Amino acid sequence: MLIVDDHPLVGEAFELSIRAAYPHIDVGRVTTAAEAEAYVRAYAARIQLVLLDLMLPDATGFSALIRLQQLLPDRPIAIVSARADSHAVAMARTFGVASYLSKSAPVSELVNAVGAILRGETLFPVDAKPPTPAAENFRKQVTSLSATQLKVLTALADGRLNKQIAGDMNITEGTVKQHLSTIFKKLCVNNRSQAILAIRPFLNDMDEA
Repeated sequence: MLIVDDHPLVGEAFELSIRAAYPHIDVGRVTTAAEAEAYVRAYAARIQLVLLDLMLPDATGFSALIRLQQLLPDRPIAIVSARADSHAVAMARTFGVASYLSKSAPVSELVNAVGAILRGETLFPVDAKPPTPAAENFRKQVTSLSATQLKVLTALADGRLNKQIAGDMNITEGTVKQHLSTIFKKLCVNNRSQAILAIRPFLNDMDEA
């Protein structure tokens, strides 16, 4: 199991409680999306479940979730977040998370939820709505992006210019343009502005739907 949470005290408390309740489960803990990717690449076989904080310092919207899903396509990933507005929950459900848990819940409740998820149960707030057809289409478009394309897209959403993206990713501007062309095609848009508008639901500053 892997816990991804940038609040050390919260993550540590959760880790200790899970270890005590499930001594047979191997538990790892990291604090960033980059560390999570590195951990998964090293220990994928050990991971039965990922508990992922939605708001990480090096992730935009659901980018960390999508990357972990690409690396662990057959393992459940649950969101554990202080954010529980209806749009965030709906988008997480659209992206296929196993469950959406609130950090405000008692630790004992979260620990019990771990067992339920490992048994194949799905846990969402009682008022959570199922994904709409438009949301499902959006998910298919975004999840069709490669890891590099996803990084380019999130940099684009942050207002980075092609030259800046190239420098940040150590690639040429020509390569950035090639990635953008593919991204526009996959998102069914024609330019940067349309791409940014198309991925608004994917961003951390999501408006209430």
